[in-house]
Amino acid sequence: MGRSALDAYSNGAVWWDTEISSIKKNEIIVRGYPIEELIGTLSYSQMLYLLLCGEVLSEKKARLLESVLVAGADHGPRAPSIAAARMAATCGISFNSCVATGINVLGDVHGGAAEKAMTLFYKTNGILEADPKRSFNEVIGEQLDLLEQNGEKLAGIGHQLHDDDPRIRRLYALAQTLVEEGEISGAYLKMAEEFRRQLEERKKRKMTMNVDGVAAAIQCELAIPAESAKGIFALSRGMGIVAHAFEELQNRVLIKGPCPNRDDLVRYSGPELRHLDKQD
Repeated sequence: MGRSALDAYSNGAVWWDTEISSIKKNEIIVRGYPIEELIGTLSYSQMLYLLLCGEVLSEKKARLLESVLVAGADHGPRAPSIAAARMAATCGISFNSCVATGINVLGDVHGGAAEKAMTLFYKTNGILEADPKRSFNEVIGEQLDLLEQNGEKLAGIGHQLHDDDPRIRRLYALAQTLVEEGEISGAYLKMAEEFRRQLEERKKRKMTMNVDGVAAAIQCELAIPAESAKGIFALSRGMGIVAHAFEELQNRVLIKGPCPNRDDLVRYSGPELRHLDKQD
């Protein structure tokens, strides 16, 4: 951790130091660009990348990033974030609080797979760049060995519901077009597939890429920082959260819990009925 804000400020630092935006009376500058030049010119994904990474993506790369945002937007009430937002909507709280409830469920377990996969992909690429003579397949095998030794799963592989996720096929097709056009290298897409292939070989059963895995590879192709992945996913899934929370508000159902009020769905496993001793 760095110094406290007060310590830094007392040594002459400004309170907020940002390279992102400059806001003055009648003037808004974002990463050096006047906001009026960006409005009506940049797409949502281009603006996101500009804010996050400081540069304007080409239109083709921006459409690829936008496809990732669209792919992760919704997965129905089975998804904890969607279910939480819908339950919150039945409790009569404000709409923005319903949305926040859904967003706040996103984290390492639900919504964190892309960040974990990106971290692994960047690490693997760093090893290969440091020693170009090393075998691509061998380095990936070593990383799988490390995951196994640490009792960790390979993020971005497998899904509880899908074994032929239509989102994966579409994202791969869109990304491959950009590889053929020279817009992206395809190195991380190749790496993700090799991780999947080697894991499948080890497990001796079919292993499928999930939407987090291909989204991670695409974001690495665009040089997006791994640490930002959960935030980007929150923007993506946030669209679905808004829609589902709003729909539940229109239903006007009150206090819908996580499951129906049935004894066979909730089990009490605590002590048998007992009473406090009466005191004289």
